[in-house]
Amino acid sequence: MLKIFIPKEEGIFRIAADEFVSFWHRVTGKKLSVTLKDDGKSDLVVLGSDAVNAFTHAKIIEKVIPQFSIATDTDGYELVSAADGNGRNLLFIAGGRPRSLLYGVYRFFELRADCRYFWDGDIVPARKSIDISGLKVCEKPRFEYRGLRYFAHRSLNRFQAEHWDFPEWKKEIDWILKKRMNLFMLRIGLDDLFQKAFPGIVGYPGWEVPESKDRSYDDRNLFWSLKYRGELRKKILAYARERDLLHPEDVGTMTHWYSRTPHEYLEKVKPDFMPQATSGYGEKTGLVWDIRQDKNLDAYFHLTETHIREYGSPAMFHTIGLAERRCYEDRASNHQMKLYTYRRIIQKLRGKHPHAPLLIGSWDFCMYWTPEEVRELVVELNPRNTILFDYTSDTDDELRTFQNWDLVNKFPWIYGIFHAFEPNTDVRGNYNAIERRLPIAAEDPMCKGMVLWPECSHTDTLLLEYLAANAWNPCECNLKIKSFLEKFCANRYAGKDRGMSGLWRKMLPLIKARHWNGPGRRPEMSTVFQFSEIFFRPLQEFLYPYNGDEWWKNTEKRAAFFHDVLREPVKDAPEIFRNLAAVDRKNAHEFVLRDLIDLARTAAARVLHFGCCKLILGLEAWRDGKDNAVEILDLLKRNRTMLSLLGELLAAHDDYSLYASLRDLQSKQKCNPKFEYTLKGNAENGYCRAYITELVTDVYLPEMDAVAGEIRKYLKAGKRVRMNYTEEKLAAMQKPVADAFYRKPLAEMAPDRKRAFANLSATLEKMAVESEKIISQQ
Repeated sequence: MLKIFIPKEEGIFRIAADEFVSFWHRVTGKKLSVTLKDDGKSDLVVLGSDAVNAFTHAKIIEKVIPQFSIATDTDGYELVSAADGNGRNLLFIAGGRPRSLLYGVYRFFELRADCRYFWDGDIVPARKSIDISGLKVCEKPRFEYRGLRYFAHRSLNRFQAEHWDFPEWKKEIDWILKKRMNLFMLRIGLDDLFQKAFPGIVGYPGWEVPESKDRSYDDRNLFWSLKYRGELRKKILAYARERDLLHPEDVGTMTHWYSRTPHEYLEKVKPDFMPQATSGYGEKTGLVWDIRQDKNLDAYFHLTETHIREYGSPAMFHTIGLAERRCYEDRASNHQMKLYTYRRIIQKLRGKHPHAPLLIGSWDFCMYWTPEEVRELVVELNPRNTILFDYTSDTDDELRTFQNWDLVNKFPWIYGIFHAFEPNTDVRGNYNAIERRLPIAAEDPMCKGMVLWPECSHTDTLLLEYLAANAWNPCECNLKIKSFLEKFCANRYAGKDRGMSGLWRKMLPLIKARHWNGPGRRPEMSTVFQFSEIFFRPLQEFLYPYNGDEWWKNTEKRAAFFHDVLREPVKDAPEIFRNLAAVDRKNAHEFVLRDLIDLARTAAARVLHFGCCKLILGLEAWRDGKDNAVEILDLLKRNRTMLSLLGELLAAHDDYSLYASLRDLQSKQKCNPKFEYTLKGNAENGYCRAYITELVTDVYLPEMDAVAGEIRKYLKAGKRVRMNYTEEKLAAMQKPVADAFYRKPLAEMAPDRKRAFANLSATLEKMAVESEKIISQQ
């Protein structure tokens, strides 16, 4: 009989044993027992290296197994099979530290039971038995730090980590470990940190948070009580810490849109603020306290120390400095203030935590700093305890990356993929840039990690798998997306892909055609940077491009750029839609169904983006004298039809329903009875509009109809000059659409999922027809 032998009935040994027992049962249907004593007869799976398990040490002394090759306190692990003098089979799973023991357990079931692990579930094939003999596996990661971020936006449960309750977080943390990652960061607001840090000053609110701003992502009114949010954070981080995962502690000037200062604190403490020349986060709740004053710097650090005491651990720290802000219009003065802020934060941190690594985030560097300015900061930093955290390495900006910051072979840094703003939940990726830059990181001994740091979660299953594979081993077959795609499909569909592998191959050019390519805050990037899809904000994108701002002045240039990028790959869209329609969905695995819609909405988005670019360029040509009004009107009709079909496609899965997400929140905990209004505002605002069924039907389509009406009037008037809509005019046009959306209950907008799923093939066939017409129109 096989048993699991552990040295202690506690900590990581009990966790690892329970996972081994669970997977063994899921595979074979048989339940293994866990023991602290060797009976000398049973076959054993022995958990723990000789450093923590005396039985393992004894077997090394007896020469039953050789000394392990893994280094202590690292993420390496070994799986070693042996037979002892009694003729019994032994399997030793040893890790350099607690979490790597779990890595070894999960790896065993990959190797011997063909198990596979994805964010949305495991593949666990059934079999009668599992062979524990003949194993000699020793593996270690290329990068010391491997992980991802969870962000604070709210709308759809699949993509927004703030929606998740403890069972979902346990599943997520388990998946992080199954993929051999070791770091994650909650960017889901501060929860009740101010209440814990300043209990005599800041009290617990009801459902309504005074700092909230109506109809925006700044509406932070609660769906669950703040006390429960604090309890949940505590449980999440305790669960992760028990499994030896790293979670950086935010430190220093942490005030941001998702971590605003409560009104009570402002009214009672009355902190002074840092000078700020930019308008973003300009309300008092969003301003940074003046850290030139010790009392304000002390207060920020009191928040950090409170988080450590209540929730966290001082193993690693993180700061973004004064990101997304300018203190002064004068560049030299502004730069000095930003350097000064880092100096103040670091000096204060090192007084109590002299050795813990500090991650310095690159967000501000890729937006506002020149390479020379970043290099000036790097010279001041201590390489023994500081890591420059370049989580924007997938930008198209060839100037503002790690390559120009004097880091390679000189200073510790982390390679990171930002990947997506909040709306960008389609399948995408700047794989061309990644394939150029990741090898530099892999070959540089000073590069300490690889991370994914987006504003939304679970958007792109392919990229999540790509991250995990390359963070562990950036070999050629993992790094090149074409070869990795083959491994991805083989693992995801386990030989039952129903044609999905061929569809992924066909989709790859369309996937690569849209990606995050920089924050777009500089004039030289405004001709290639498109924040979100044009059809998410039709009024602004079609009618408001000429207010003098550098971004909007380049609308036609941007449209021309993406028209050229999409012109060739979009030709495959009709065939892709027809092949997706032909996929046999009867009794298909949920992975096939989810991926089918992910691929279809991505293809639809590319066609729509192409069609919208053609429309913008067609209007420009008409202004220049071309007689193409008929073609413009036809494009309006085709784009509108394609957008409507996108809504029907999204309706086939609850992943994209705002109403389904609301119902999910209500089912898990006592929920704010008025949260529906807040949820609408969190989703509908201009920054966060995404692939949401109710927004397509009740916001995007009505706004597209308004655009069409204006363009028809414009063409009929015959004045070949730019349309010039003021911000006030657009707001007046948008208001009735928005008001109707906020008045109408989500229950009345909710899609009929069963009907939409039954009609899915017909919807995809219609998409094929419409895409052909959009593509072929001259």
